[in-house]
Amino acid sequence: MIVEKELNEKILKITEKIRNNYPELLKHLNELTETIPTKENPEINLSKYYDSLVNLVKKYEESHADKVIESVKTTGATSANSDLIEEVNSMSLSYNYAGEGEVPVLFLHGFPFDKSMWKEQIDSLKESFCTIAVDIRGFGKSTDEETHLGIDLFTDDLIAFMDRRNIEKAIVCGLSMGGYIALNAVKRFPERFEALILADTQCTADSDEAKEKRLKTVEEIKQKGTSEFNENFIKSVFHPDSFQNKREVVERLRDVMVSNSTRLITAGLVALAERSESCSTLGAIAIPTLIICGAQDQLTPVAQSQFMHENIKGSLLKVIEGAGHVSNLEQPEEFNKHLNSFLKTVKDKRQA
Repeated sequence: MIVEKELNEKILKITEKIRNNYPELLKHLNELTETIPTKENPEINLSKYYDSLVNLVKKYEESHADKVIESVKTTGATSANSDLIEEVNSMSLSYNYAGEGEVPVLFLHGFPFDKSMWKEQIDSLKESFCTIAVDIRGFGKSTDEETHLGIDLFTDDLIAFMDRRNIEKAIVCGLSMGGYIALNAVKRFPERFEALILADTQCTADSDEAKEKRLKTVEEIKQKGTSEFNENFIKSVFHPDSFQNKREVVERLRDVMVSNSTRLITAGLVALAERSESCSTLGAIAIPTLIICGAQDQLTPVAQSQFMHENIKGSLLKVIEGAGHVSNLEQPEEFNKHLNSFLKTVKDKRQA
């Protein structure tokens, strides 16, 4: 009975997705509906019906994605504002695709944001590089309100996504939580990455004190909701001048935070609290690495970036003045200058 209940819930979700997002599939949905098990037709397998729905959506989305990618290659247009979907590890992962190139640059956002935080970088790179920005499981449009979240799981999703899109190798760029995932991915799957970009992040795990503080915040959010947390957090990620003078950027990020459910915020905080350290394996990183940090980053201070720089052989460290924890949003021109220069060097080395 439990299995049947879970299947019915999954069927309900995927049919709602079809009705809301892909109305052109309704005809096929209606045809499949005629095969639902009933008292008169008990021999019809409910699991097979669910699999048929999944395959229907999967085939449509693959076809849709291919059309968008072909459009990008032939016209130079961008799909950075068009959400594509890939089914990985029993969830729908949302991503944007823009530009073209042999090895894509995969962008991983920070907590508790989404892929839209990379728009300035994608706009800067799309004429010369293939760029893909993903919504990490649970965030943005990669909805998951059930699974216990964790950095290992996020990494598994990333690799599964690369496999589904036939991406043999990528350049991975992660900010904050995205950096934790990038470090985890390079540690566990070094053969899948050509270069690494770490922005406003660190290799350490939470100290006992930091972990206790996060878990206390989780309990407070469960009791009071997310409003107070959101306001305090949004102030903490920006340099004071940015918070005061770049209101459009601040409000855009605030809107993303407000859209998150209480469950997602608390699950994300637990995932951060439970993460493992990556410092002990920095010496094994043998790919070109760029480290960028806001000079006034209060959440992952410059000292953390300096430590990674000293322990990753041949890495580059760029500190951006007038920026806090979201340097790519606060000082996008300087951030993009370092990003473009690094990626050009990697590309030139590949083509040499």
